[in-house]
Amino acid sequence: MTGNAIARMTGPAEVVADLSWPGTSTTVLRLRAACGRQMILKGNTSTDSFQREHTALSLWTPALGASAPQLLDADEDAQLLLMTPVIGAPLQSLTLTPRQERHAYGQAGALLAQFHTTAPRTVLPSFGTDRAAYIRAQLGNRTAPLTGADLTVLDEALHLLESLAAQQAQPSHLDFTGRNILWDTGAGVIDFETSRHEAVGRDFLRITQRTLYHRRDLRTAFYQGYGREPDPAEAELMRICTVTDAAAIIVTATARGQHAFAGEARSILTAAVAHWPDPAPGTAIPHGRRAL
Repeated sequence: MTGNAIARMTGPAEVVADLSWPGTSTTVLRLRAACGRQMILKGNTSTDSFQREHTALSLWTPALGASAPQLLDADEDAQLLLMTPVIGAPLQSLTLTPRQERHAYGQAGALLAQFHTTAPRTVLPSFGTDRAAYIRAQLGNRTAPLTGADLTVLDEALHLLESLAAQQAQPSHLDFTGRNILWDTGAGVIDFETSRHEAVGRDFLRITQRTLYHRRDLRTAFYQGYGREPDPAEAELMRICTVTDAAAIIVTATARGQHAFAGEARSILTAAVAHWPDPAPGTAIPHGRRAL
């Protein structure tokens, strides 16, 4: 981070905590101004990530109030964002009773629904072909971490992705998971560097893969809070993108030595391949117990 830019944005302030996520290019610092005011300073070496978060903080998070960071200042040359903190701790780090968890995930679902309406929907006419091209570029010739079964299902999923019709798009967080959902007396959300107008349904993907798949009770609470279940078109998009996204993460995370990310994606892809062509685990409405 550039010292002059920081001083201009924050004035006299001290660092009280380094909240940076290990293994990423992002620096996140909690600051305390001379008057006692708490602030978050975020710097990102990725121009795309900086611009996506700047857009979200400028246009979308104001509607969420204290449940999301509010932009205080920005330096586009230094790629720095100064924002308000959000009260709470990451949901995945908390020890809650099952009842408290259900309440928290219900509130998280309601917050995501609110975020999705912070701007009118748009249309992505070539979402499928664009997304498939992005995934193919991520894979490159580095598919050694993928098995033969992975590659067979991945090829089919990519062709399905390329055949999709134009998609409705809405403001989407795209990393709405327990590490970015904060909980105190209510739900908050942070880290908008992956946010953009994205195909409706894609924002359900990561929380489904990482939490709702394993906890049916939290899945029910989350979608009750959201106000509805994913519709058939959204569920189909999730089915396809579960495979394509997990495969790309395995390849890229392995190449970067990010073994935790690669291992997480491997579990997701293995489960999806085992169920193919049925819906990926957690992405469809669970069936009740069948009568004998």
